[in-house]
Amino acid sequence: MSNGGLLQKAMEQQESQHNNEDIPVIPIAVVSKDDKSNSKDISLKKIFLALGIGGLLPTVVMMWFGVYLIPDVVPITLVTPLVTSASLIGVWIYLGIGLPAKIKVGGIVGTGVSVVPAIIVAFSYLSMLLLPVILGTLFIGDMSLGEVEMSDDGTELEIKIRQNGGSSSSVNALVEVGPWAQSMSLKIDKSDGLGDYGKLNIKIADIYTGNSLPDTDYLLSITVDDNVMSTVLDGNYLSRTINDVQSLVSAVLSDSDDNCGSTNDCVIGVSLTAWAGLNSNDRPGSLPMAEYNLSATLYYETGNIAIDYPDVYVDKAIATWDSNSGDYGSGQYDIGTVGAELPLEGSVIDPGLGGFKYIPKDQWEEADFGCYYFTVDVTQSEPWSDTNEIISHTSYYIYAEEEVKDNGPQQGGGGTQETWTATESC
Repeated sequence: MSNGGLLQKAMEQQESQHNNEDIPVIPIAVVSKDDKSNSKDISLKKIFLALGIGGLLPTVVMMWFGVYLIPDVVPITLVTPLVTSASLIGVWIYLGIGLPAKIKVGGIVGTGVSVVPAIIVAFSYLSMLLLPVILGTLFIGDMSLGEVEMSDDGTELEIKIRQNGGSSSSVNALVEVGPWAQSMSLKIDKSDGLGDYGKLNIKIADIYTGNSLPDTDYLLSITVDDNVMSTVLDGNYLSRTINDVQSLVSAVLSDSDDNCGSTNDCVIGVSLTAWAGLNSNDRPGSLPMAEYNLSATLYYETGNIAIDYPDVYVDKAIATWDSNSGDYGSGQYDIGTVGAELPLEGSVIDPGLGGFKYIPKDQWEEADFGCYYFTVDVTQSEPWSDTNEIISHTSYYIYAEEEVKDNGPQQGGGGTQETWTATESC
């Protein structure tokens, strides 16, 4: 019976194993108490050094970019998480904190995380992200007037209103410049390295009443609730009316026999120069934001045209005109922000004029001896000036042939020479 019992148990065990062949067996790894953990020995000095260089330094650089380079091109709210994420990854890899066991990233399988360094790094980055938010929530700053800048195209003033921790809800702002006033919607919905701000835009043409320079100030006043903020606007932004024009014709002389024949010196061409800008005691002052049209014509004494220069259009110190395939220089000139001189180029380079191109005499419509007058007219559109107003200047010159005294062979003898002399009138 006992043999039968043993045989029966063996048969039952075999049958049980047969019935359980399709059940998967999950292997269980048993780690003895003597096994060492995956944590690495990372010194606190190394951790804080990595956080200072890899965490704090990128944050400072990001703030600098936010203030000076990209606040209105790329939002600082987008730059911040990108820079912070890249910095965190870099510090994590540098310290070799590792990945959780069996997690695979880019072909690398995690073998475990160094817990203490991971907590320190995670807490440090969380503090850097949350501290500004917490401070902004607890300590909402007073609203103040920030930077006033001009748009790239020169048509608007961009005004920043700052309030650290301010709400992005819309409030009404009364904006006043002289007699002009308008209610605008203001939101503190942007941020840069200096903090949170909102932006208001004013079209310069709407507030323009004449030149701010030399001594007429435009006062900007912004009122939000009972808070009044004000500043004097930059006079260079709001000085665009031409009120002084001058003209000059300089003769280009030659003593070459090929040009002058038997004449000792002769006029082979002229260079034309115009000035248009702010009235001053000498030459017109610079108005680099002005927009105007300029015409320049050299007349002979009879009223006939000697040189009819192409019309010139100037916008923010860049002058352009039809060069007529090189007859009138390159067709473009940068006046710059210092001075208001506009050289009107010709087709021939004169090394004596610093490489300036003059208009040769064979291109004049009138080239006889006599009196010439050069007129420069400037017109502007509203609001920079009355559309019917012409600012003009005329200069006068005598083109003549004169006898040269006979001082003997050693002094070159006598003969004739041509002169170009400024005069008061024709």
